[in-house]
Amino acid sequence: MHRIAKLVCAVGVLAYVLVGCRPRTSYFTFQPVDLDGWTCTDTLRFTPPEATADGRFSLNLVVRFNNHLEYGDLWLVVEQRLRAADECMRYLPHRDTVHLVVANEAGKWLTPGVVLHEEEAFVGLPHLLKGEALEVLVYHVMREQELQGLTEVGLRMEPSTSTSAP
Repeated sequence: MHRIAKLVCAVGVLAYVLVGCRPRTSYFTFQPVDLDGWTCTDTLRFTPPEATADGRFSLNLVVRFNNHLEYGDLWLVVEQRLRAADECMRYLPHRDTVHLVVANEAGKWLTPGVVLHEEEAFVGLPHLLKGEALEVLVYHVMREQELQGLTEVGLRMEPSTSTSAP
């Protein structure tokens, strides 16, 4: 019985260390997409809070969709704009095209779910100085002008433990 108690205690400490050592998410929010369809001119704008200290931040784009999505992959543009505390843009915008594969060649969704699905993609590792803020714009560049089946697009920003430059 004493061995079981030690084992349970060890597992508890290990779980606490693993969870406690993860970077804390500083921003994670979703914006709904119009149920009538997301047009290529509808730009979603995310405005995370100012950095409270110098450092690198990991950015991830999260897309939620339902079974009405008619594509096996998505092409999205993510534009990052860095702003100083005085609201002046310090650097030119950084724009990337993100390719998300959401279904295999047979049309089967890659993420589990019966009605709703979620895919995530790493989109950047910006370095922010204290007081700087990031503005992130997202829009689609699909063949169809109006994209059906997307329900929400989200952005997660958390301190990065990476020391390498992007």
